Amino acid sequence: MNRVEAYLKNPHGITALLFLGVVFGLISFRTLPLNLFPDANYPQVAVLLVWPGASAEDMTDRVSRQVEKELAGIAQVRRVEAAVRDETAAVKAEFEYEKGLDAAVPDVSAALNRILPSLPADMLPPRIFRVSDATAPVLTLAVSPGPGSHLSMARVRQMADNEIQEALLRLDSVADAEVFGGYKPEIRVSVDRDKLAGYGLSITQVLAAVSRQHKNTPSGTLFRDQDRVLIKIKGEKKHAQQLGEVVMATGKKGRVYLRDLAEIKTTYQTPDSFFHGNGKAAIGINILRAEGGHVTDTLESVEAALPEIKKQFAQLSFEVADTQGELIRTSVGNLVTSLRDAVILTVCVIFLFLARVRITLLSAVSIPVTFLLTFAGMKLIGYELNIVTLTAVILAVGLLVDDAIVVIENIESHNAPADKTRLRAAIDGTKEIFLADFAGTVTTISVLVPIMFVGGYSEKILRPLTVVLSLALASSFIASVTVIPLFARRLLKPENTPNRLEKALQRVRDAMLAPLQQFMLRAFRAGTTRWFFLIAPLLIAALIIGLRQMPLAGRDLMPPMDTGILKVSFETWPNMSIDRTRQVVRQMEQVITETPGYIRMSTAVGAEPSVISFGSDQTPQEGLMTVHFKNRFERPETLWEIEADLRQAFAQIPGLKTVHVFDYGATPLSAIAAPVDVRISGPDPQILDHLADNVKQRLSQVKGLKSISRTWDFSKPELIIALNQEKLADYGISQQDTADFLSAATTGKQAALFRVPGQDGYPIQIRLNPEQIDAVGALSTLQVPAPNGPVPLAEIAEIHMDWKQTRITREDLQPTVDVIAYRAKAPISFLHGQVQEALADIDLPAGYSIDHTGEISFMEESFTRLGGSLGMALVLLYFVLVVTFRSWAHPVMIMSAIPLAFIGVPWGMLMAGRHFCMPAAMGMILLSGIVVNNSILLIDYIENARKKGTGLMAAVEEGIRRRTRPILMTALSTIAGMTPIAAELAVGLERLSPLAVVAISGLAVSTFLTLIYVPVIYVWISRAKMRLLGN
Repeated sequence: MNRVEAYLKNPHGITALLFLGVVFGLISFRTLPLNLFPDANYPQVAVLLVWPGASAEDMTDRVSRQVEKELAGIAQVRRVEAAVRDETAAVKAEFEYEKGLDAAVPDVSAALNRILPSLPADMLPPRIFRVSDATAPVLTLAVSPGPGSHLSMARVRQMADNEIQEALLRLDSVADAEVFGGYKPEIRVSVDRDKLAGYGLSITQVLAAVSRQHKNTPSGTLFRDQDRVLIKIKGEKKHAQQLGEVVMATGKKGRVYLRDLAEIKTTYQTPDSFFHGNGKAAIGINILRAEGGHVTDTLESVEAALPEIKKQFAQLSFEVADTQGELIRTSVGNLVTSLRDAVILTVCVIFLFLARVRITLLSAVSIPVTFLLTFAGMKLIGYELNIVTLTAVILAVGLLVDDAIVVIENIESHNAPADKTRLRAAIDGTKEIFLADFAGTVTTISVLVPIMFVGGYSEKILRPLTVVLSLALASSFIASVTVIPLFARRLLKPENTPNRLEKALQRVRDAMLAPLQQFMLRAFRAGTTRWFFLIAPLLIAALIIGLRQMPLAGRDLMPPMDTGILKVSFETWPNMSIDRTRQVVRQMEQVITETPGYIRMSTAVGAEPSVISFGSDQTPQEGLMTVHFKNRFERPETLWEIEADLRQAFAQIPGLKTVHVFDYGATPLSAIAAPVDVRISGPDPQILDHLADNVKQRLSQVKGLKSISRTWDFSKPELIIALNQEKLADYGISQQDTADFLSAATTGKQAALFRVPGQDGYPIQIRLNPEQIDAVGALSTLQVPAPNGPVPLAEIAEIHMDWKQTRITREDLQPTVDVIAYRAKAPISFLHGQVQEALADIDLPAGYSIDHTGEISFMEESFTRLGGSLGMALVLLYFVLVVTFRSWAHPVMIMSAIPLAFIGVPWGMLMAGRHFCMPAAMGMILLSGIVVNNSILLIDYIENARKKGTGLMAAVEEGIRRRTRPILMTALSTIAGMTPIAAELAVGLERLSPLAVVAISGLAVSTFLTLIYVPVIYVWISRAKMRLLGN
């Protein structure tokens, strides 16, 4: 305590330190990076496997299963899942947070190296991708030919792949720029099957000839006296048409050239994907930040460079099709406004209670100082401004003025005696309240500490909130015992008489508080008699009844959030061409652009190798739209009403097999496929298909579920060629030779690469003219090469149509099928209960299981963790109070107010229409610390009065009289500070408003009960102690 006197008598040092802290805080506030939410996704490593020409079944049996087994054995793997389609498999390993991608990627690479020799030799090398929050694009550019430009889309793709991508990658904070959208250039050699047969050649001979003749071959070294010269045979052509000079055969009639039997042209590859930006065909470029990098740093870097890029590529049109920037800036701007409103409301509450302009201004001075010290602390520990951290700052508004008010009132009470100087009053007032103020700060922080180490997803979201809140509380304490007394010695004057407005407010305040104080005193006196044995059970009953109402509010992991961004995931029928899918997409985009409030959208259909951010496992019939609307304050309809309208309109579009319309952030984690996800596991795909149909039909009866679909079904047509092995032997043909021939004839094969200086080059793709094999009949007449001359395919095989899985999905080394569903705003607990009831009597064969892997699984894990944190917080709180008060009994008295706070919580949740969720659980833990502070103020005053010789009852009654006003004021100022959060006055606050609702409703009930119940408990325990001591 001597230190208080030391720095108040010599304020220069502490003033200089505070000044430096404030200046650093200002710099920090202006330079802290912005984001929407903290990075919270589990680290994932994706392995992309490509085996040209392989069916999904072959990819699963010979490739994917081996990779899955190897990845499953890596330490700290949470789960391994695979999505397999023809030619491609995407295997993802998800790791615990503690693993980190820097440790996971080398482990995955080592696992692949172990099994690489056992994989098919003609597979492409496996590609490893890091998947994290940074995989989500910061910005999506749509690049297309500009007005008046005659550039083709293939040329635009070429420029995007080579020049624009390189320009973006040179920018600071840009980790990657992924290009997507089809139109990849190629040299296409379409061979006429009739001319091929006329010359007695096969498609495989054409492939071999081009591969052999279109290449540069190192041919040794020539050594001379003073130097050496490399020798190279140059066979690569400089122009595409020169490929026509490749010699196919030499006979009596002369040479046969490639131009004699094929058409050669520069075009683009047969598309398996396309991109639309704002409803127009374009090439998409996703710009990604580095892991650990900040969204706004990347955005600002790209936005600054974009005008120069547009100038450099003047013939192109650049449009923003998707961006995180608008949502982040809108949300942070709203939050700063909410912070301002919270401060204004809090200061108004303080003025109404204090009725003194000088004291109110003095308490208000501590608010900006506290904020700036908090921002300085955030900068030092590397935090960013996002919805969670700014919510913590707003939450702190009401809490941090408590410290200032308590110190001001105590200084003012010491300012009254005429024989005290203002300096002495500031010193004595601060010293007297220092311990109680410090204890209140420490107790509130102590209940937050267990949440910082709760683990899992809960820790990722709530740790930034608790750390920033703790920084604010610590900064508040520092400001209250430094800034307040320093200013108080100047502003608070003993002779200062109230003005007319202050006198009027004091009369109104006293008139309102006097009856309340009298009521509380009467209730206290009744509680110290035998009435206590009636009142206590009534309070317990009220608590039990309240908690029993909690299920009525429903439970969520995180509440739904209206960000103004919708996702539309859709699938057309498997037999539809990419062009027909594009027609369907255009109809969907027309509906969206006519929706009020529409701003922009991006559409990505299909997948491309090595491009992960646009979707790595989509078929050419699957796509994802991201649609931006005006924020919820600027449009008449909610996002969920828009969703319902779009679902209804999309249902009228022919060709759509399934469509999901859901809000951005519908699931808190990317690991959660949908809010409701029923996963069926078992060995036989046919049985899984039957079970999935049954589950889907049952879920369709559950009210509140939207867009119910399955991850796969048997709707993909496939031509089955059953080779006659005896005839193959007779003709000397192998099965592999037949497969290679058919692949080259139909899909085509890359014979070589046509190199272009300064670019990636074009593949030379050779196949039969597609117009000559566009039906099963034409396929059956293909001439398969054989030693004694070609043989018609129909001679050695039977051809028939079959229906296969649209994709193969696996998890934990066994086949799976998921039935997923979305919701509007119904709580997950309600939906899960109905889903369980709907599936209760489903008949599962032996070896098959049903698991609920949607949001409910993460919710139960998070609530279990937070429940443990609440228990740890109460234990830690008790021992902190034991140390602070040097008593085993006082903490019991102080903490007796905590159950009272929970009486109001369920009713507040029901009245506000909020669901119980992870932030609400955090609110209950925080509420425990807030309520204890009020108890500490009351018990501390009573203890000090008794030490001065005041009797037990007199000390308690005087404590009620003296502490009613500050306790009510601190409670109402806390409520006022949290009101903007509870009212959801910023985009994104829907996620955290339950925290404020819990704190407000609990505090509203507990404040009044604390002034009665805690003194009653204090008296009963004190009397018991006196009896035990024989006093």
